[in-house]
Amino acid sequence: MLINFMFKNLLKQQGIRFRRFSHKAYAAFCSVHREVTIGRVAAYMTDLEMLKSGKSIAVSALLLFAGVASAEADEGVPKDSVPLNSQQLSLQEVLVVSHKAEVHSEAYRLITQVSHAEIEALPIQTVADILQYLPGIDVRTRGANGAQADISMRGGTFDQVLVLLNGVPLSDFHTGHYALNIPVSAELIERVEVLQGTSANLHGAFSGAINIVTKQAVSRQPSEVSLKLTAGMNGLVNPEVAATLAIPNKSSSLEGRSEGVINLSAEYSRADGYYAPSPTEKEANACKNSDFKLANVYFQTRWRGLDVQAGAQWKDAGLGMGYGFGSQDQFDATRTAFASAKYAHRWGAWRLDAQASYRANYDRYEWHRGQRLYGNFHFAQTASAALAAHYASRVGTTSFGVGVRNENMHSTNLGDTINPNGQVPNVADFPLADVRVLNLVKGGNRFHANYYAEQTFYYAGLAASIGINGTYNTQFGHHLGGGANIGYTFEKAGTLYANANRSLRMPTFTDLYYNAGNQLGNRNLKPEEAWLLSVGYKYTPDFGKAGKLSLSADWYYRWGKNIIDWVYVPTDTKRPYHAENQQQVNATGVELSVAYRWNEWLRCISVDYAYTYLDLDLKESGSRYLDYLSHKLSIYLEHGIYKGLGASWTVRFQKREGQYNNAEGAVADYQPVWLLDGSIFWQNKYLRVSADCTNMTNTRYYDYGGILQPGAWAKVSIKAKL
Repeated sequence: MLINFMFKNLLKQQGIRFRRFSHKAYAAFCSVHREVTIGRVAAYMTDLEMLKSGKSIAVSALLLFAGVASAEADEGVPKDSVPLNSQQLSLQEVLVVSHKAEVHSEAYRLITQVSHAEIEALPIQTVADILQYLPGIDVRTRGANGAQADISMRGGTFDQVLVLLNGVPLSDFHTGHYALNIPVSAELIERVEVLQGTSANLHGAFSGAINIVTKQAVSRQPSEVSLKLTAGMNGLVNPEVAATLAIPNKSSSLEGRSEGVINLSAEYSRADGYYAPSPTEKEANACKNSDFKLANVYFQTRWRGLDVQAGAQWKDAGLGMGYGFGSQDQFDATRTAFASAKYAHRWGAWRLDAQASYRANYDRYEWHRGQRLYGNFHFAQTASAALAAHYASRVGTTSFGVGVRNENMHSTNLGDTINPNGQVPNVADFPLADVRVLNLVKGGNRFHANYYAEQTFYYAGLAASIGINGTYNTQFGHHLGGGANIGYTFEKAGTLYANANRSLRMPTFTDLYYNAGNQLGNRNLKPEEAWLLSVGYKYTPDFGKAGKLSLSADWYYRWGKNIIDWVYVPTDTKRPYHAENQQQVNATGVELSVAYRWNEWLRCISVDYAYTYLDLDLKESGSRYLDYLSHKLSIYLEHGIYKGLGASWTVRFQKREGQYNNAEGAVADYQPVWLLDGSIFWQNKYLRVSADCTNMTNTRYYDYGGILQPGAWAKVSIKAKL
């Protein structure tokens, strides 16, 4: 009788909410055919009980190992639908929508996530545009709309950030300048995850990692096709089409639920040289040479445990004075292609993850546009594979894995001579390159093998891990590392954590071999090494509350050894900048964030602040790349105006340390800058129209070197959903 009474009450509800999801028999709800929200998930349930079922279950966790979780809920779901303290229901399996970070457990460190809805409210076109609004990230652009952009974190260089697409590394061993050659449309991005600091099982994340996650299949998700057109000042035109097609589940017990998803996107973007405030004659010429053309194509399918993706990017961009003030008509053309496959299989308490990927990047750089005699040509290929296993027990999770990566370069400049006769390679060997004008007589090949083992422990609100990792490189030998992490989640007061990890970065081919312009590489470079210590606190409230206040605070200290920099050597009149290992570069900083989300009228107000200080013990003076943002403040407001009408505003303050050569060749100090961006939009179920403007105050400023950044830039976007 009691069970029947409870079932009748359950079925009357539009949604069900349980305060806690733990090791209980009633932890399955699909047979009641209702949407379910769960306030708290016990960690060992996600790693043990769900794996033992042998089912494919996605667990939603803002603090996965610490236990705090969230799930999408319909409006009107009561705070606690059914108090199940005295009685338990034994039902069927449960499917819970996942929003956990893919890059690492959030219980141990600061991970910033920005959702698709938040991205859509920003005046953005590219991934680089998204990142510039996130705390602790320094985005420095050469040209318009992220046509070429460098990213750094916590005072690190642009080579020290690992970039991933759905957990697959995309970073380039040639140079970090092409880390953001990501061929996916912003319309397909479900969220962006930013891992501040390094991780034992993320090879290459020296100062941090950025993971771009595309849309995933969720319960009863309909298929969707969106058509978008953006047009604006400076001849900007950007048509794009994106589709997310749900693969229905044929199982009768999961009728109506999506079993997989197919993602497709294609876009074309172009603009003329941009306008900049009060340019000098040389700066005006450089701005005219900041035009670009870009095309992206992307495909992905997720089905059960299999995830396959492929994409290609074609880009031509005028760089103005991008790599030196001696020329105002520099040019860069890149062609990028990649493909990957991942598979996850679970049986009992075991989970096996396998991954393979391939990436090819062709780059043609010209010091004077159209004069290919004065330039560099490179064709870089990366092939990798990885295998990891995880075993869940009541104590915790044991993980171990191994990965291999092969890097191959053909170039006019980088590497050793591999074609003594100077003959042009076979066309079939270089499908992305314009081989008619190349003389790829140099190059090289190096092989990496990396491994790790990690043990995590859970007890009540406590989560901890300890691990070791190693890397073998045919060029630099074997290196060992490791780390330890601990986090404790209070019942209603958030999570406190601390971690210590060692990081390692191999020199790029540019660091080792570059010999052109005013720069000279160094074949005797050593890998960069660092130990990172961080302590922090995060508070994320129960999503059932009307007012949602969240906050985080993180302090870190990084001991850096053999950090690679390009230093000025006045005795070398031909190549005055040399790649060198600096003796010591230590970084310390604080990152603070507070946000409040209320209702449709005050959707979000947030304040983010990041402070960084570098303690430099330099072998040489005249550092070229160790300039950094010492202060970054972002204030964001998103609010409703009337029905479907809303707006968002972002105020940013940036203070950069260091000096640069201006357009006249003189040395100048970076100046603090305030920037204002805004977006006004109207939307309903099928249509969204927005009017955006970046640098609304038309502020004159520099991000990198003597490259004058764009002034006020207005654009209008129209998007239709089918």
